[in-house]
Amino acid sequence: MKCLGLLLLCVFNFVSAQDEGEILHAKRHKYDPNYRVNYFDKMIFKLDLNGDVDNYTIPNLNTSSYSESKFIPNQKTKLRLSFDYKFLGLFVSFSPDFFSNNETTYGKTKTLDLSFKFFYNDRLRQEVEYKKIRGFYLEHFDELVPIDLYPNLEIKTIGGKTFYILNNNFSYRAFENMTERQIRNAGSFIPSIGYYFNTLKSRRIDESEKSLIKVKSFDAILQYGYMYNFVLGKKWFTTLGFHPGIGLNNSKSYFYEEMIKRQTVLKSTNLNINFDVNFSLGYNNKNLFSGVKVNYKDYQYDSAKTAELINSKLFLDFFIGYRFNENKKIKKAFELFEKKIF
Repeated sequence: MKCLGLLLLCVFNFVSAQDEGEILHAKRHKYDPNYRVNYFDKMIFKLDLNGDVDNYTIPNLNTSSYSESKFIPNQKTKLRLSFDYKFLGLFVSFSPDFFSNNETTYGKTKTLDLSFKFFYNDRLRQEVEYKKIRGFYLEHFDELVPIDLYPNLEIKTIGGKTFYILNNNFSYRAFENMTERQIRNAGSFIPSIGYYFNTLKSRRIDESEKSLIKVKSFDAILQYGYMYNFVLGKKWFTTLGFHPGIGLNNSKSYFYEEMIKRQTVLKSTNLNINFDVNFSLGYNNKNLFSGVKVNYKDYQYDSAKTAELINSKLFLDFFIGYRFNENKKIKKAFELFEKKIF
């Protein structure tokens, strides 16, 4: 009986310490602990299966009017592995070969995404990402026309996003990182700015027509969105979000005419009207969680001359993850880093 009493006392002290830490964290960051529960003492691993692969639309100058050429990657499904702990999230995405379409017809695509995401404080969040896609085919609407392959066409994107969560009681972490749980319905306005440098290299010269050699572009995107977390019972949740905005695109497209040995450059600076819509539905137990996210993006540029990397698209994201107990060495390293940086 003494052993049982000691065990119950240890459990009670542990739970009390957790509750006290939760209350202190909420007080320090000025939110109501009845709305949010955090899992900062957990190391979170997550696996995603999604179709978030960009196409690239380029002006076609072979005709008198500005028609478009859409370059599409063969692989449109990616695996993403992520690790979240305390304030930091690390992500890596790639497209395994078994997700390829008919490579003989559509060619082979390789993708690699690297990103890290962190909070400067409880409400100011930063995302940084690097994307690389190689291997595309040119879309044809005439089925009798053979598929035109661009195996060496490569797109690189370096950019980021900074946003601020206005409502302290709303948990963005419960939607994105699963390092928290929303335990009472809450929503928030979320202003953000995104900035992306894009480079396209073709490495292909066609003798009979103008050939796309290179594209350099920059996108700046301002959005003022709103998101709302709905708590569905004790273990289910859903999130709705709408993010309208305006953006600026500056691009240079380099073409080469083999027959006359001449290079031309198309420059363009244009506005775009854009919006993102996101929806998620998931299961969130103490350690195990899973769900599905749906995202739709629509970016309308005011000129057909613009080299567009971000097109209108809809994609699904299926995810599953688990929260593990923290490692003492990793915990010590993170705490040392937090003291020096924050």
